[in-house]
Amino acid sequence: MGTLKCICLGAVAVKKTWTIIVLAAGLLAGCSNQPDGAGSYVASDADSAMMVQITSIEDGRVSGTMSVVIADENGKTSAVTRPLSGTLEGNALNLSVENGTGLSLVTGMMEGEKLRLTFFGSGDSSQIIFAKSNAAEFDKLVGATRHRSAEKKQEIETATAQKERMEQRSKTQKTIEDLADKLFAKAQELQEKSKKIDIVIASYRSARDRLGKMQTAKRGIDTNADDGSYRIAEIDYDISGLSSDMESTHRDVQSYAQSLDGFMTETASQSPWLIAECEADNLLDCSRLSASANLLKTRNQEFQIAYSRETAAFVGKRGNKS
Repeated sequence: MGTLKCICLGAVAVKKTWTIIVLAAGLLAGCSNQPDGAGSYVASDADSAMMVQITSIEDGRVSGTMSVVIADENGKTSAVTRPLSGTLEGNALNLSVENGTGLSLVTGMMEGEKLRLTFFGSGDSSQIIFAKSNAAEFDKLVGATRHRSAEKKQEIETATAQKERMEQRSKTQKTIEDLADKLFAKAQELQEKSKKIDIVIASYRSARDRLGKMQTAKRGIDTNADDGSYRIAEIDYDISGLSSDMESTHRDVQSYAQSLDGFMTETASQSPWLIAECEADNLLDCSRLSASANLLKTRNQEFQIAYSRETAAFVGKRGNKS
């Protein structure tokens, strides 16, 4: 038994360790009536099968074929059959096997019901022992090789699918965690915004008190006085600036409320399908997402109440005090 470094037969390059094939005595008995050595010789291992068929030996000239079926590490099966020729001197064989681009050299010995062949290629050599058999037995070995190849391919496909599922699960979990963080951050932000609205409402009230005082002061100015018109213009300017400040503040609150609506609409479309993914795959965890979504819902309700109070305060409704 040896390591076959390279047997190049065109479409197939065989690189593997071959095991000696020990056939049953009954199988060998059927071939023992061929003293000239002609016939089929097979070898195989876990994922390959090989057959040397010597079809004729005449005047020391040998002719036949060599067939190789091999399954690679990816579960793909390749097969090729090439002609061989050479000489037999006593028990010594010297053969050449066509490989599609040239010839591969093989030497060996006929040892009763076995062939001990040494293959040369790529600067190295390997020995394989073949046992005399028949083409039908080789077909069985090929069938077994193809079956194991199919199993290996299925294992690879299953492992690949599992790997892809794990990668997809990891991506989905990251999406879940990112959205949970996003919702939690927005909930915290809303809590702060709701608190600041109380300050905004207080500023509206203070501004309205100032506006009331300025209006009263304006009405008390003697328009016939030398500085009457100047003082009125000055108060009007202050009133305009204060009103503008209130409007600017209200627009800011409105703008934030509108952006919040967009945020809630966007995230509302994301959360359900992620939660559905968690329900379909118990290895996914949506606990933080659910908690953040519930917290955001509560904070949004609180903000909407505060926003309604801010709007009422801006338009001058006094009935909704903080």
